[in-house]
Formats: sequence, structure tokens, C-alpha cells
Amino acid sequence: MTRGTFTKPQVQQLLQPIRKERVLAVQGHSHVSQQDITAHLIRMFGFGNFDIEVMETALIFEDQRADPKTGALIPKWDVCYRALVRITIRNADGETVATYENGSTATAQNQSKGDGHDLAYKSAISLSIKRAAIALGDQFGLSLYNKGQLNALVIGTLVGLDDEAPIDVQAGIDQQVSLGNDEVDKTEDVKPPAEAPEGWRARVAAAKDMSDLSEIHAQAVAEGWATPDLMSALTARKAQL
Repeated sequence: MTRGTFTKPQVQQLLQPIRKERVLAVQGHSHVSQQDITAHLIRMFGFGNFDIEVMETALIFEDQRADPKTGALIPKWDVCYRALVRITIRNADGETVATYENGSTATAQNQSKGDGHDLAYKSAISLSIKRAAIALGDQFGLSLYNKGQLNALVIGTLVGLDDEAPIDVQAGIDQQVSLGNDEVDKTEDVKPPAEAPEGWRARVAAAKDMSDLSEIHAQAVAEGWATPDLMSALTARKAQL
């Protein structure tokens, strides 16, 4: 298969910093919306010259909520999905230029069952598209991983331009201050989980139905000891019932 290349104008545009008008700030976090990513793929590569394929989706969990006071189940759900997405970019001749894959999970909380599945499913796909697209650089939000940095992070490339490239393509980048959301950035504000009460494993093993499991889950969330170990035990017991 013949592999194409980006045009010089495309490379020049990809090296530009993202415009501030495209960046959303929500609760102190900067990001680009999924619809903006799709619109910019069209701007950069044209209608029909890129594919977005959903390679895989999987339901991670669906937990019905319980009243924290009475333990009775209520018609509200927490739902989580995982998605894997592939983006394929082609040139004007239909030759594949690049293929990027990435995935993410998304959780919808305190929703009706149908809305929870709908929101979590679509959000997981949208997040996966955005994560796959960051391989295209700053125009697709790469620099924002550095605490919302708007200045270009890539700046230069040794491939794709006719002009002589600078000797050091990393010269002039801003100081990186964030590990990004794919790595753990520990701060003193992060509170450790509360210590789980003794006998919680026995309670999970003795659970007779989903109501018992939901009660344990609701208590753990309310008291701050909903650890990965607990969630794994709840999932395993749920599969046995």
C-alpha cells in the first residue's frame, strides 16, 4: 500500500498554536470539545479524507444507587463504558497518511438507567476520539496537557517542510509543569481513602442479592472507602449471583 504524506500547508498549520477561541475551560481544566475536533479534522483534511472507527466498546459496570439512609434501591444508576477508537487520515489521492488509536473510559453518575448508558457510551467514544487526535499535535489540544498551555508545544518538525529545519526543534518550548492526565500528578490536596471497616470482605461474600451489594457500595462511597479492591470484590460477587 502506498503511503501518502501531508501537504506543506497542512504541516504548517499543524505547527501553529491552538487558537484560544477553540479552548474550553471547565473547573480549571482546559480542553477542546469533541465537535471542535471533528470540525478541525474537516478543516485540515477535507470531507471524506479521514475515518473515525469505533473499534471496541465495553460496559465496565452499571451500579444501581441506594438510599444512603435506608439502603433501599432508587431508580438512579452509575454506568461506565470503555471505548477504543481509530482515526485514519488520507491525502487528496486517497492514500493513507496516518492512523492513530486511543481509548478511554467514561462514567455517567446518578442517571436513569437508559440515560446513564447513553451518556457513558457516547462520552467514552468522544473522549477516545479526542485522545487519538492529540497525536496530530497542538492544533488538536496537545499543548493543553501542560496546565492549559496555549503556546505551541511541537513548534517544529524535521519532516514535511521544504525550508531548512532548525537545528534544534525543541528550542523555545515552554517549561512543562504538568504530567498530563495520563500520568499521576500527586498533590497535597489529594486525600487518601478512608480505612475500610473490618469484615467488609465477609459482608460482600455473604451478600444475597443486588440490594445487599448496593447497600455496601453506597456505604463505601459515603464513607470514602470505595477502593479498587472493594469494587473488584463487588463485581465478582455480582457475577456469582
